[in-house]
Amino acid sequence: MKRHEFWRHVYRQNRYMEYLSQEDLESRTRDIITNMMTLSDKGQISLHGLNDVGEYWMIKWTHVLEEFQIRYGPYPNGFTNGFLKKASIVNPSFPSPPKAKDAIEKIGGIPDGALFKFGKAEHLDDMYRKGSIRIAPASYYDDPSLNSAIRDDELSFTVQAKPESVQIKNNKGDEIKPKGNVSFTIESTTNYYVSCFAQKYTFREYDDFEADACIVIREPGIFIERMIHSLEAGVSDFTGYAAPVKYIDPLVAKSKDVEVFISKHFRYAYQNEFRIIWLPEKQVKKLDALFINIGSMEDYSDIIHV
Repeated sequence: MKRHEFWRHVYRQNRYMEYLSQEDLESRTRDIITNMMTLSDKGQISLHGLNDVGEYWMIKWTHVLEEFQIRYGPYPNGFTNGFLKKASIVNPSFPSPPKAKDAIEKIGGIPDGALFKFGKAEHLDDMYRKGSIRIAPASYYDDPSLNSAIRDDELSFTVQAKPESVQIKNNKGDEIKPKGNVSFTIESTTNYYVSCFAQKYTFREYDDFEADACIVIREPGIFIERMIHSLEAGVSDFTGYAAPVKYIDPLVAKSKDVEVFISKHFRYAYQNEFRIIWLPEKQVKKLDALFINIGSMEDYSDIIHV
């Protein structure tokens, strides 16, 4: 049995997209395509290699194709014209190499274990040279004015369960049989501060974040310690920690899998996010953005521009 046939067989044993609407199925397809695509060092749109990441998205893509086939028949049946236009596909630069590649090569290539902060040079230059950093509350990121790569609800996460896997009863004890997926939303009881970075440098981030500069943090341990201590010293009753983001498929995850402070929908997985979080000792709903100062980053970082 070929791999794609095996993946299709596995999906038929657990048809987790069965109850998605056409609109939701198309949205999921765009999310998967966004994450399947990468930018090669020649500036061409390509797929991930034969690694864990590449295989994960190929499996998800094959499952989508199987769901479309079950509903509408063989590919391309069911794929309506234009629905992929909203996918965040990487921008090719071929025949020129990506500007991101040229920029990172000026400092000797991508350092092992580094963190990366992408943004506008007008903001990052001050951050790099003076250590002046704006820290936003989690609620800030649900602002409609932000671009699609940045905007997200950082205070809640919703998973969905197939109706046959859920038992619901009314106040009389009678069972209610849902007709579609049942949603469970895990919500943070408090607002918090968060600062976001990337764990990988993949040539596409400048476009995704509308950035023209990147701080390459070669020694993340020094940086994280200074970040955490600076905010804790300036704002009482907050405790900081750092962790990579967990990307979760809401159709196959369980509520217990969700840690709301570090969990994001798998549509954002291409961002490879790492975050520093400061939680309040007491619940708080409203927080204002603030500035901290960690001193110059020049001893353990580089800044590059495109």
